[in-house]
Amino acid sequence: MRLLCALLLGLLFFSCGKKDQQPVSFREQIQPILQSRCVKCHGDENAAGKIVLTSYKAVVNSRTLKGKKPLVVSENLSESWLYILSGTDQPHFRMPPDTSHITTLPADELQILGKWIMQGAKDN
Repeated sequence: MRLLCALLLGLLFFSCGKKDQQPVSFREQIQPILQSRCVKCHGDENAAGKIVLTSYKAVVNSRTLKGKKPLVVSENLSESWLYILSGTDQPHFRMPPDTSHITTLPADELQILGKWIMQGAKDN
């Protein structure tokens, strides 16, 4: 329920005034988040679940388990599994997992990730 509320609030927040927002930079804002929170398990050499998050191309080409769903769907938080799994309060789905000893994304980093997706998930 909390995840659904967060997604709905996120969609509402990100859709309001979308054109007035400063563009989120993949290289300057998203890549550092992924580097600090995700690459330990989803790097080039140790791609858990065959998901690699080391570059823009790798992020947009990665799929969920069994290659079924993309991690990032431009302008759609409810289908962007990178956002969903990073923001859920369900420990058995959350990334990074509690067992990784890496803290989950704080609200400000999750908000930046959401803005980047809603702005079109561009390579900028």
